[in-house]
Amino acid sequence: MVADPHDIHSREDLQHAMVELYTTAGLSYMKLSGRPGVTASSNTINDWIHGKSFPQWGNLSPVLRAWGITDDDLTAWKDAHKRADKDARLRPGLPLEDVRDAYALEVHVPITVTAADDAAMALPPYVRRAHDNRLAEVVERALAGSSGTAVLLADSSTGKTRALWEALEPLRARGGWWLWHPSPHRPEELREQLDRVGPRTVVWLNETQRYFSPLDEQARGRLAEHLQTVLTNTRRAPILVLGSLWREHYRTLCSDGTSSATRALLEPATVTLPENFAGADMDAMRAAAGQDPRLKMAVDRAENGTIAQYLAGGPELVHYYDKQASAPERAVIEAAIDLVRMGHPNALPFALLHDIAAGYIDDITWDTLDDNWFEAALTETGRKRRGARGAVTPIGARPLDSRASQARGSRGHGRRFTAGPGQPTYQLADFLDQHGRRTRSQKTPPWMFWDAAAVHADPDHQHILARSGWDRGLYREAAQLWKNATSRGHSAAASSLVTELFPLFPAEHHPLNWAITHITLDDPHGVADLLEKLQQSGADIQALALADRAAAHIALDEPDELGLLLERLQRLGLDAQVLVLADRAAAHIALDNPSAVASLLAWMKVVGADVQALTLADRAAAHTALDHPHEAALLPEQLRQDNLRAMADLLEQLQHSGADIPALADHAATHVVLDNPRGVAFLLGQLHVSKAHGQALALADRAAAHVALDKPGEVAYLLEFMRLSGADVQALTLADRAAAHVALDRPSEVALLLRQLLDSGADVQALTLANRAVHIALDHPRGLSDLLEQMRRSEAHSQALTLAGRAAAHVALDSAREVASLLEQLRQMGADVQALTLADRAAAHVALDHPSEVALLLRQLLQSGANAQALALTDRAAVHIALDNPAGLAFLLDKLHAYGAHVQAKALAGRLPAVGMYSLFIEYAPYLDKRFMFGREPDDDLTPAEAWSWTDLE
Repeated sequence: MVADPHDIHSREDLQHAMVELYTTAGLSYMKLSGRPGVTASSNTINDWIHGKSFPQWGNLSPVLRAWGITDDDLTAWKDAHKRADKDARLRPGLPLEDVRDAYALEVHVPITVTAADDAAMALPPYVRRAHDNRLAEVVERALAGSSGTAVLLADSSTGKTRALWEALEPLRARGGWWLWHPSPHRPEELREQLDRVGPRTVVWLNETQRYFSPLDEQARGRLAEHLQTVLTNTRRAPILVLGSLWREHYRTLCSDGTSSATRALLEPATVTLPENFAGADMDAMRAAAGQDPRLKMAVDRAENGTIAQYLAGGPELVHYYDKQASAPERAVIEAAIDLVRMGHPNALPFALLHDIAAGYIDDITWDTLDDNWFEAALTETGRKRRGARGAVTPIGARPLDSRASQARGSRGHGRRFTAGPGQPTYQLADFLDQHGRRTRSQKTPPWMFWDAAAVHADPDHQHILARSGWDRGLYREAAQLWKNATSRGHSAAASSLVTELFPLFPAEHHPLNWAITHITLDDPHGVADLLEKLQQSGADIQALALADRAAAHIALDEPDELGLLLERLQRLGLDAQVLVLADRAAAHIALDNPSAVASLLAWMKVVGADVQALTLADRAAAHTALDHPHEAALLPEQLRQDNLRAMADLLEQLQHSGADIPALADHAATHVVLDNPRGVAFLLGQLHVSKAHGQALALADRAAAHVALDKPGEVAYLLEFMRLSGADVQALTLADRAAAHVALDRPSEVALLLRQLLDSGADVQALTLANRAVHIALDHPRGLSDLLEQMRRSEAHSQALTLAGRAAAHVALDSAREVASLLEQLRQMGADVQALTLADRAAAHVALDHPSEVALLLRQLLQSGANAQALALTDRAAVHIALDNPAGLAFLLDKLHAYGAHVQAKALAGRLPAVGMYSLFIEYAPYLDKRFMFGREPDDDLTPAEAWSWTDLE
């Protein structure tokens, strides 16, 4: 079959079409090269097909004709080739076969054993782990033609980027793939060029937060939706997005809500990495260490199997920062930590870093410093530690971007990144970034930090830093940054000025006027947002003035965002401005993005601009480029032959269609694999419904004797289906086996099985299982609670008390909610001594990473009469509870006040301003509300700021 020319939109497409033709024809290279009129040698054809070179059409035409391609086909292919050449010049990225430098893609440079280590720049041998297999599955689907996403999730320096690098090898071996690494120092490049990405491209989003975190929640959602649109466009498949995130960044990005587009993109794509090597992985690492002295050093010296961290030099950096750095060097590192911690991208301008670091040096030390103290400190912080990257290092030109720029005509992506004319930038080592976020989490940057940001940071970064300052109660500092950013046209900063300052100064119209006067008109979405904020603030005059300007002058290069602005104007009742903008858009909008034009057309119809929609539709029909490849039909995935649920579904469909099913039923009863009890249950039920009773009993016989017993919950499910299918004898046989041999590593599943045995009248088997369950694993308190309840039902009271004693003394304490559930169960069964033992342990050691769960445990302690333990828990929580969940903290603070723990509540609330929860601090300290109405001082969390006004800002 000749490939459709419309499906060829890159040289790689043409190469794959050649491979397909060659395979279909079944011709050898020699036979092909021997055809009349074919002058290319077999070696040349081999090189063409495998992408080592690309033929000229004069040489290629006879080869294609020898394959039976007509002149019309050949003409269409030539046109496709011309389009492919044009698209290749515009598409971002580089051929993957040219991407051979792992360090250019931010794989950590490993430590060296000696200063003269010849292998210093070579990557150490790689040891595959479970996450590599999951990543390989995503890559295999991409090789098969399906777009996909994989985001590796783990803390710093755990091997995420190296795993992504290793995953590229099958794509490189296949040939025809590209890789695009959007600049992390110019994250808007991702959004700007995403629509130019061609098929068979890896979009490399290492440190994915660098592309999302600088954006507000709405903009993050739009970027996520944009990526989803590209990934679901079958015409452009396959595209593979590879990324990585720290757990902290993942929580932040996915905190926008369960229905957010960002979460919908990231959540199903995450693949979790272990933080260390253990078990069989560690054995494999020890074996590999014999091949590389760096691995051997890491295996010998890394603590708790943290091999990847040691290889990346992380512990060495922390040792330098904690023990060896001079005062100026520490100041540079802490200035960098705080800038990144407050939201500034990890590309830190020289002047900004200099002025902040100066504010981190005490007066006595300052008087002893030489004039070149900062340059000397940068030299030391940039020095390699054991051959690995330094603490704060200069950012140079990125090799991948330089080569891509040259290939695309020097479009600027390869230049040295600077934040100003001639100003170098610096990057904090990510291991120190993570270390600093933990050790400095309760520290608010001093006033010099904010003053320096107001002078040196660019508008985007001033807006981000302003939000961090405002959330920490630094109202005046944030207002200054927003004012500066707005004066340079930043639309989101203008919206923040209106939202935050108008309630603070309701009679003051200067912030509103400043916002509408200085906002630029190149961001329709930002203007739409500001319009809504103005109306919500009651600033109707300013909203009307901005609407007039926007309708007459807004930039017309973002059709889909113009649609949103039209909708916002209509919703605000500004119909005249809707028509003005619709007229301009219909007549002048660019037509080079058909999907965006289609979106605008839809919005025009929504707002009733039907005449303008018709005008735009006529223009689009006449002028939109017609060379976009057609959408490819999605091929349904083939059902796996051993998929029991699929077989059950097939039986059901055959029954509904009136087909004869005995052969399939016989096969199902006698040949299906029995390692999936739930699947067997589905199949058994369907055989029964299909009236294949003989086959159902045959399957039940086999399952009763041989089904796997490593998943008690699924065995319980199968028992229920056996009873419902009338296979009582087989159910009894299975009950005997399960009671005596089922795995005991999942308490909740064993509880489910025990309940099923009791409900089916298998009391003897239930007692057998209860006797065995006394020795069950103790890592799931909630499952133990369920199991104890079922043991009580089976009248295995002594066994329940024995298990209660074990659980109280040894159960895992990493979930406060589950511990509370177990504590309640112990109280209900009268195990008061065991409950007291558990209460003591929980008060002193339960994990404090979920505030709302701690509140539930606190309530359970009080209901149990464990008042002393409740007090101990509140004392711990006030000082050590995790501060990353505002809703959970609000719930806990409510309960602390309700239970009379006012001192602890005050202590906990006092920790909130430094981590960006100033509003929550005020809410739970209402007696401070008026004193802190103007915010607080940067250098003291609990010192109110003096009164200030708009005129006090520079």
